[in-house]
Amino acid sequence: MLAKPTPLTTLIDKKIAQMTVDEKVGQLFIVGFPQKTITPDLEKFIGQYKPGAYLLFKRNIVSGEQIRDLNTALYKTSFKYSKLPPLIAIDQEGGSVSRLPITPAPPNALALGQTQSPLLAEEMGYQTGLFLREVGFNMNLAPVLDVTDPLSSSFIGVRSFGSDPQLVGELGVAYSKGLLKARVIPTAKHFPGTGNLKADPHTSVVQNTSSLEFLKNNDLRPYESYAKLGDRVALMLSHLIYPALDESREPASFSKKISTSLLREELQYKGLVVTDDLQMQGSKQLLRPEAAALKALQAGADIVMLTWSFADQGRAFEYVKNAVQKNELKKEDLDNKLRRILTVKAFANLYRRNPAQSPLLQGPTLTSKDYSELESNIFALNLKSSLIPRTLPTKGGKQRKLASTPRICVVAPSASFIKSFKGSAHRSIDSLLLAGDFKKETVTEWMSAKKCSLTLAAVTGPRTSALVRSMPKETKKRLVVVNLGSPRLVRSEKGYLRVLQLYFNHADSGKKIAQHLDEILRDLEIQIAKN
Repeated sequence: MLAKPTPLTTLIDKKIAQMTVDEKVGQLFIVGFPQKTITPDLEKFIGQYKPGAYLLFKRNIVSGEQIRDLNTALYKTSFKYSKLPPLIAIDQEGGSVSRLPITPAPPNALALGQTQSPLLAEEMGYQTGLFLREVGFNMNLAPVLDVTDPLSSSFIGVRSFGSDPQLVGELGVAYSKGLLKARVIPTAKHFPGTGNLKADPHTSVVQNTSSLEFLKNNDLRPYESYAKLGDRVALMLSHLIYPALDESREPASFSKKISTSLLREELQYKGLVVTDDLQMQGSKQLLRPEAAALKALQAGADIVMLTWSFADQGRAFEYVKNAVQKNELKKEDLDNKLRRILTVKAFANLYRRNPAQSPLLQGPTLTSKDYSELESNIFALNLKSSLIPRTLPTKGGKQRKLASTPRICVVAPSASFIKSFKGSAHRSIDSLLLAGDFKKETVTEWMSAKKCSLTLAAVTGPRTSALVRSMPKETKKRLVVVNLGSPRLVRSEKGYLRVLQLYFNHADSGKKIAQHLDEILRDLEIQIAKN
């Protein structure tokens, strides 16, 4: 008769009992470094302090092949000194917060939010997880569960799924399930929520003055769902101050009321708790990094983040080690943190790739047919949701039809957008590249000379946004604005023939819009009313 396998909890407790103080303290840190390879000074640092987790940025990445090699070496070096697998993390949210070279570029959270599809969100999480595992990552600092109005001036912007807390929770949980399916640890952020705050804790100390009732009905709701995912997930604490949650006005990273009483006890969260970077100004202006690390661990964090300076990181390790030896960080609390960390590592330990799975690394970039189809479906559904009329035609208004063979023009600040649009439109298209010091008079005169029935204007930043806003009233009536940037760039849809709020831009944006051009024109024929 075969012996029953030893329960994971027993194996973990046995491992913890064998660990030295240095090894235990090392597991409490996620660190960053500037190197692109394992240099002698980086290996010396890893050997001395034995950090349990690493966070990589753009500064560490040259190509897909290079980051795979770096992560392989990082895993081996880390295991050599700690005898434990490391967590190797990255910020791969999508949109502008995308560190990996993926083709086509992944959509941001708001574009995914516009689809309102948990199925697509879960598949995006899964495909993202496959890419991460392909090059050696087992932790993603995503999804963003901040509930943010797209038209607000929040520093989160398009990184949020949107302003509906239920939708944010559904899509965030679905995306996380996709990552878990690929054996990648999701890290929801930024608990307990940033709201619509403009000030960024990366640069200053920030307060969220929302009421307790508002926080519970809005910001905290996505985390109620996320907490039900179990003990193989992580969550990142915000550096914001929440007077309604902690009258002592301790930032969430250092607040026992927030990270223990609220999160662990009230929400019954079982996963890892990670701080945001303790070298951000929202933390650094209040405490030195080493003091901040200890205070966060005492309040309830399992892992503290320091991503700059070997000197600061070394001081923090020694400071926490000294606190452990003095029992200022109690042994029971330390061992509970290690149990949670090792439970996650047992699940996410990097394994050899499945030989049945097609390679995802194509030269220096990551791509796959499944991912390309998914990204195309998200764009198409995003576009369709934008085609839904935001307002009903004025009662009694005259229906204005386009010409049976409308003359289509396109103006854009990107030559690649124009090229991809014209190459896929299957009709004659006049185009104007918005280069240099372009003015509205130049554009309107060009449109008149070309006798454009309809002009698509791509908005990607403040200059093109200002251009379309400044257009004469009669010109706007023939303008379809394609907003490929922040929602704030085109706040109002009034006056234009149509506004397509797509929110994410990549090399295929023009092509994808052109592929749906007939659908757009058909929609305009049916829906547009002259008021």
